[in-house]
Amino acid sequence: MNFVEALDAALKEIASSEMGSTPSVGRIRSEIEFASRFVELFPENRDEWESLILKAAELVRDSLSGSGPVDLSKIVADAEEIMAPIGRRAKEYTIHCCGHAHIDMNWMWPWQETVNVTHDTFLTMDKLMDEYPDFCYAQSQASVYIAMQKYCPEVFEKVRRRVKEGRWDVTASTWVEGDKNIVSGESLCRHLLYTRQYFRESLGLEPEDVKIDWSPDTFGHAHTIPAILSRGGVTRYYHCRTGPGPWLYKWRAPDGSEILVFNDKDRHGYNGPIYPEMAENMIAFAKETGLKDYLYVWGVGDHGGGPTRADLRRAKELQSWPIYPTVKLNTVKAFFTLVEQAAPKLPVVDSDLNFIFEGCYTSQSNIKYANRVSEITLPEAETLALIGSVLGEMEYPHDLLRQAWRWTLFNHFHDILPGSGVHATYEYAQGLFQEILATSSSIRTRALRQLGSRVNTEKAVKARPSRLGSGLGDGLGAGAGDPGIPGGVTAYNAGAEDAEPFLVYNQKPWPRTDIVYAKVWNKQLKDDHIVVRDSDGKEVKGQVVARGNYWGHNFTTIAFRADVPPLGYKVYAVDCAATPVHGVGASTSHMFSSIYGIDFPDPSGPSVMENEFLKLEIDFPSGAIKHLIDKETGFDYVPEGKLFGVIEAYQESPHGMTAWVIGQTPEKTELITGGVMKVIQKGPNRVAVRCDRKYRESTISVEIGLNAGSRMVDFKVNTRWVERGTPETGVPMLKVAFPVNVKNGTATYEIPFGSQVRPQSEQEIPALKWADLSDKNHGVTLVNDSKYGHSCVDDTLRLTLIRSSCDPDPLPEIRDHEIRFAVIPHDGPCDRVAATRFGEEFNSPMSVVSTTVQKGDLPPEKSFIEILPRNVMLAAAKRAEDFESLIIRLYEIEGKDTEASVRIHDLVDPGSPFTQVDLIERRIHGTEGRMDGDLLTVKVPAFGIVSVAIG
Repeated sequence: MNFVEALDAALKEIASSEMGSTPSVGRIRSEIEFASRFVELFPENRDEWESLILKAAELVRDSLSGSGPVDLSKIVADAEEIMAPIGRRAKEYTIHCCGHAHIDMNWMWPWQETVNVTHDTFLTMDKLMDEYPDFCYAQSQASVYIAMQKYCPEVFEKVRRRVKEGRWDVTASTWVEGDKNIVSGESLCRHLLYTRQYFRESLGLEPEDVKIDWSPDTFGHAHTIPAILSRGGVTRYYHCRTGPGPWLYKWRAPDGSEILVFNDKDRHGYNGPIYPEMAENMIAFAKETGLKDYLYVWGVGDHGGGPTRADLRRAKELQSWPIYPTVKLNTVKAFFTLVEQAAPKLPVVDSDLNFIFEGCYTSQSNIKYANRVSEITLPEAETLALIGSVLGEMEYPHDLLRQAWRWTLFNHFHDILPGSGVHATYEYAQGLFQEILATSSSIRTRALRQLGSRVNTEKAVKARPSRLGSGLGDGLGAGAGDPGIPGGVTAYNAGAEDAEPFLVYNQKPWPRTDIVYAKVWNKQLKDDHIVVRDSDGKEVKGQVVARGNYWGHNFTTIAFRADVPPLGYKVYAVDCAATPVHGVGASTSHMFSSIYGIDFPDPSGPSVMENEFLKLEIDFPSGAIKHLIDKETGFDYVPEGKLFGVIEAYQESPHGMTAWVIGQTPEKTELITGGVMKVIQKGPNRVAVRCDRKYRESTISVEIGLNAGSRMVDFKVNTRWVERGTPETGVPMLKVAFPVNVKNGTATYEIPFGSQVRPQSEQEIPALKWADLSDKNHGVTLVNDSKYGHSCVDDTLRLTLIRSSCDPDPLPEIRDHEIRFAVIPHDGPCDRVAATRFGEEFNSPMSVVSTTVQKGDLPPEKSFIEILPRNVMLAAAKRAEDFESLIIRLYEIEGKDTEASVRIHDLVDPGSPFTQVDLIERRIHGTEGRMDGDLLTVKVPAFGIVSVAIG
């Protein structure tokens, strides 16, 4: 019988003895089991130590099997004495037991319960610290600290005292333990900025005091995370889910940034008890790393609670065991410091840490939309607030913006944004979203209207005599609060009776040409007489795309083509021409016949939409695209016999954790029959068709549009979705599929501040605003306004639109949905710059603001910020938090060391001093760059992030 068999037999006999269940016998059994595994670290001592272990086990077995009186204390002591040589070596190893309470933000409960959980947990920790002087506790998330400061200030004062003692380990460098796959790069920067700012102000903690990002329960981690964290003072990372396997490693981002990571692989994760078996993982950790210090995170969690008195008593007991590692109640900070001092040679992981819970990329579509809109509108509001504070009468609204960002960051929590909460979770989140929108939209509106009041509009209005009269018109005040045009500003009318002047604002630091929309109120306009004029007298045709009534006022919505300079504005005037105005661009041909003013499909001719670049043939029964042809090359991006942009309905088989997990999908239905097609727009600025259909009990309408001068084909899905998932029937799911005419194409997906190539598979992939499928000759970029779940297999790119999960929220999706996405066919492989710009533009349609006729002291066309070359993107242009400088944040997306040129007009004085800063706006010495007049030149490393303070 070998050692393992002999020891196993002895331990079984000990366990089955009359006293086998007593604490003393349990102790010696645990020590023997530990020693038998600890031998793995010392193969040179294996024979000697195994002999001692077996001798000790047989002593205990024989002593317990006799019929006379038993002195358990002596038996245990004698056995421990036999194994003393092993025990002495074991004490060289330390298990650092770090107390922790995982407090989920509103996971299965409402906000008030989260506050109460935090109160009770923190109060318990304070009392345990009174009783156990060596007890230490770690707590993440600024959100729980600020909740105590606001609602329970006496508890917060207890926390403040414990932090000063060094026993309360603040492990919060982010506002919440948030998602790290589907949030924007700039949002991740703001987690660092506002969390660091809060702890400095409330607890006097500097970034060097909190070097860790605490992400135990996060459902995946993007490849670029180390680059972002390292620029905010984070050098350490703790996580449990996903990951490549090593306990301890260096995680490298594409720009070369690295952080030290502890991957907690204990079976209890971050919610473990103090128990003897925790030494098993210590042995595995030591064997892998060669280190003698091991981190063990313990405490009741998810609904808070944290460490218990029973566990602390157990820790004291384990400290007394001679055949066991040293057990030390300690901080996370102390453990990481020991590791850094030891400087072990660690493996490097140069990839993302995925995948788990792929259903969370789509579940709870409302919160996905709220997140996207929040992340888009807040940086734009900051830039407009900056413009308004320099050129208008606004004070820069620091407090409003900071609070709106904090609300946005709260909604990133890893059970809120991923969609794995209950109904109450999203009631609270949507309330925060309304506050965020109130903040961003009011700042946008104030700044743009103040800007509009100073711009010279007279040249555009008076370039030709108007037929509409002069003075204030009946449109004044119409459209109050009307959100009916893209761009985030209401269609409120400033009241011009002459030609109507509009300021068109471009949020992006590159010139844009696109179709924009303006509403003219309470005026009789003939469809074919509408002309739109700029200040140079250049005229284009305005296309009527809608007419209607909004709260007592009649409106006409005009679509026209606008050319606007980088991050700036241009004035246009909508006028009525004396004679019909003709235009060319987008058109339909042989597509519909009209009977009594209603357009119907004409089966006798091809169903074609086209513009200067593309020609589309629509399949009437499905409402999808049969052919998408580049008019210059003749290449068809749709494979022969396939349908492009077809809606697919799936039924997942019944399974549990439906919000988290996508089940098997044995049932798939392509919605290719039964559609009723209508023409929506006929050109020349926009053409569009709509296909209406019924699916089960739901209605689905898909609009396909093509604008003049554009290579983008846009889609809008409106559905009254009433499909319900149940434990008995499974989960209904809706996708859209784009088969692409490429061969073994490469799939590329946007991630925070970058992109990532992934192999084609049925795996659901997280991506932000865009995904691309291309070979070396051709490809298609897919952009979206609020969706994150993608897949790509068999050269077909898919976007997941809706999943009707049924737990923990039984009815998350039954409502009216509007979902926007678009495709851009292109030559050659994926152009990451073009794809990123398309994603940005699609999510930020240019704003159109009604203004009055005036000379104004600002020119009719102006740029505030322009950035070159094209591979450098602007993430933020804002006022610094604690000083008056302008903050510009740039990132590079093609993997090239780049000298970026940033031209800045009016927002800072020419030749202003500048310096690089980190993400928390601390100055960095050794800035490489210069400021010549209004031109900033700064070096941006490949895939790097650079922030600059100017003025």
